[in-house]
Amino acid sequence: MTGPYVIGCDVGSQGTNSVLYDADGSLVASAYRGYDVSFPRPAWAEQDPRLWTDAVEATVAELTATVPAGSVRGLSFGSQLDGMVACDAAGDPVRPAMIWMDRRAEAQAAEVASRVPPEEFYGWVGANLDSSHAAFKAMWIRDEEPDAFARATRLVSPGSFVLARAAGVWAVDYSNASSLALLDPRTRTWSDEALAAVGLDRGMLPELVPATQPVGAVSPRFADATGLPPDTLLVAGCGDEMAATLGAGVFEPGEVCDVVGTAEPVCAASSEPRFDPTMLVECHPHADPEAWLLENPGFVSGGNLRWWRDGFGAEELAAERAGGRDAYDLLCEAAARVPPGADGIVFLPCMQGAMAPEWNGAARGVFSGLSLSHGREHMTRALLEGSAFALRDILEAMRAAGLDVRRLTIVGGGAKGPLWRQIKADVTGLPVRVPESVETTASGAAVLAAVGAGVHGSIDEAVRAFVRFRPEEHVPDPATREAYDEAYRRYRDVYFALRPVFTGN
Repeated sequence: MTGPYVIGCDVGSQGTNSVLYDADGSLVASAYRGYDVSFPRPAWAEQDPRLWTDAVEATVAELTATVPAGSVRGLSFGSQLDGMVACDAAGDPVRPAMIWMDRRAEAQAAEVASRVPPEEFYGWVGANLDSSHAAFKAMWIRDEEPDAFARATRLVSPGSFVLARAAGVWAVDYSNASSLALLDPRTRTWSDEALAAVGLDRGMLPELVPATQPVGAVSPRFADATGLPPDTLLVAGCGDEMAATLGAGVFEPGEVCDVVGTAEPVCAASSEPRFDPTMLVECHPHADPEAWLLENPGFVSGGNLRWWRDGFGAEELAAERAGGRDAYDLLCEAAARVPPGADGIVFLPCMQGAMAPEWNGAARGVFSGLSLSHGREHMTRALLEGSAFALRDILEAMRAAGLDVRRLTIVGGGAKGPLWRQIKADVTGLPVRVPESVETTASGAAVLAAVGAGVHGSIDEAVRAFVRFRPEEHVPDPATREAYDEAYRRYRDVYFALRPVFTGN
C-alpha cells in the first residue's frame, strides 16, 4: 500500500471516530476515542474543547502508523454543530464549550424574540430563533459570565476550534457557520440584521470559507503529535449532519438523508436555498459548495426504541444475554405480525419535546388508542410508525418549500432494521436505500479531504468513489397506503388535540 490516502474525522459529542481511505474509496483503517459530557445543572451540557483535539490527535496518530510515512495527502473534519467555544487571544477556551444539547440560553432567545418576530429572524438566516443555536449561547456567556466574555476575542464552533488547533488558522465553513444562526444562507455571508439583533461583534467570528477549501498545512505541533508529514493539507470540513449526508451519497437535489440514531435529523439536498413557511425545516449550506440542505435537527427516535427495549423488553434482553438474537430484532419480529396502523394505536415520538409536526419543547411522548386487545407488539409497531409519521411531517414541509423529494437514504444504527425501513417507505411513499456503511460522518469528511487535497476533482467524483449502496432497496407497498394515510391523520389529530395540554394554554 503506497497511497495516496486521506483521513476524515467525525468529532462528535460522545467521541471522535477517524477513518483512513485510499484514493479509490476503500476503507483502510479506523480509530475511535470516547470522552464525556458534563451536565453541571439541568439544561446545561458542556465539554472541555481540548478533549476533542486530544482525541483527534490520538486517532490520527493511530491511523498514520498503519501506512507508509508521507502517504497521507489530506485531512478534514465533520464536527458537532450548534456548539459555542469562546476563546482568548492565545486561542485557549475561556470556559467549557456549550454543546448542542445545552438549552440554558432560553432567556436570551426569548429576549430577542420580544424584539424580533421569529418569522423575521428565520427570514434573515434560515434558522429558527431557538436557544439550541450557538449565537444565543454566546449571549448567555456575555450576560451571565461577563468576566469570561471580556477575555474572549473569538466566538467559534467546535469545528473551527479543532481546525485552529490543527492548522493555526481561524476559519469556518458555511455549514458550521450556519449553526450559529448568524449566516445568510443565500449569500453565505454574516447577516448584519442577525448580528445587530443578538448584539455580537462580527470581528469575533472566524473567516468564512467553503468546506472543500484547504486552509493550510498542518501545524508543526499537530504534525509531531500525529505523525503526519508537515505538508499535509488541512481542509476546512463541515458540520456533522452535512458530513453524514455527504457520506451517504446525498448531494443531488431531491435526495433525502434520514439519520437514525438516538435522535433523527432529516436533511434534503437542494440546488438553491429554500425557506419553509412553517419553519419546521431550516435552510443551511451543504458541505458541497454548490448545494444547500433543508434540515430538521431531529426528534428523539432511536432513543425511544432503546427506552422501550430497556423498560419493556426484559424477555428479549434476557434472550440476547443468553447468546440468542439481538433484542431489537426480536421486538421487531413480533411487531411485523401487527398490521399497518398498529390496530389503532398512535405513538407521539415527543419524549424530549417535539420537532415535528412543529417545534414544541413542552410536548411529551404519548400512546393513544390502547385497548385490552392490544399487546406489546402493537405498541412496538406504533413506536416505529410514530417516527415514520414525524418523518412524513418533515418531508411535507420540504415539499411546501418547493423541493421535489424523490428518495430516502437511511443511515445510522436505525438503518439496520428492515421492518423500520419498510414502514418508512410505506408511510412516505418514497423508495429507501441504505449505504454499505451506515456510519457516514467520518467518510463524508474524508470525501472533503479528498477533494480539497486534489485526490479527486469534485464532490461528485469523490462520492461515487467512496459511497457504495446495498443492492436491495425498499419500495412502497401500495396495499398499505390507505391504512397509513388514516393512521397519519390520527397521529396529527392526537398531537394537535393535546397541544393545549402540553403548553398549558
